Amino acid sequence: MAEPEIELRQVHYFVAVAEERNFTRAADRLSMTQPALSRAVKALEKTMGADLLIRGPHGLILTPAGRTMLEEGKALLAQATEATSRIRRQATASSTVTVTSPGCEAAVLDRLVRSFNETCSPHRAQATVGTVDDQLTRLRSGQADVALWRGAVPADLAGHLLRQERGHVLVGAGHRLAGHRSLTIAGLADEQVVRWLGAGSPLADPTLWPDGFPGRPGPQVSDGLQMLAVVRLGQALAFTADPDNGAGRPEGTVSVPLADGPLLPLRLVWAPGRATGETHRFIGYAASTARRDPATL
Repeated sequence: MAEPEIELRQVHYFVAVAEERNFTRAADRLSMTQPALSRAVKALEKTMGADLLIRGPHGLILTPAGRTMLEEGKALLAQATEATSRIRRQATASSTVTVTSPGCEAAVLDRLVRSFNETCSPHRAQATVGTVDDQLTRLRSGQADVALWRGAVPADLAGHLLRQERGHVLVGAGHRLAGHRSLTIAGLADEQVVRWLGAGSPLADPTLWPDGFPGRPGPQVSDGLQMLAVVRLGQALAFTADPDNGAGRPEGTVSVPLADGPLLPLRLVWAPGRATGETHRFIGYAASTARRDPATL
């Protein structure tokens, strides 16, 4: 006799209850009645052949089986979400390609997507902006087809170099270096430079700085808003590609060229196994545009 199978909705309900540790709050979160939610969790416990929750003096308590169910259930829901995204995107793959970038590359992303849509109609591209950390995750999960990327190309992805450009140093408008026409790596030796938590900025890729990252370790930041706040306050400097030559520079900051810094790459990266005809069409268009006139990107 085949064992009963769990239903995805039951897992969804259980995760909500386990996170809230309360049936009433979980029911409100799920926009359903508390009795219906209780029945669904009981049905899941019957299917699993184990108690997943017990009542304690301060709310619901997860049993050992319940803790495992919560961990595995969240992973299962995440996989289902990714699969749904991939399937939905595949259904429209014949007409749309999704291109992503971190916020600092939004101007380049907008120009490239707009140009593609105006030139290659009826083929369409759509832009989406995230953080530096989540760009590669979006590609690998199927949430995006192509990403604008400054770092080295990971082994499981493919890449194409669009252009290289001189790096800049972002300083606060009141910083003593703000009036310089250019800066050098040696001149930054005693300056504090922001350090990124997590994956951080691809501009900190050690392959770009064979003699070591310039400056002294400064405040640690985890996102662009923190970085800008630190720079505006004059607490540290930051490196930027400055693709718009200062046109889109944040208020309260000055972008100064780093005369002897490395050339910073701007690449398209994508997952080869998921690339559609539209993906390759967009990549080809961006590559030809970059060859013809890199400054238009």
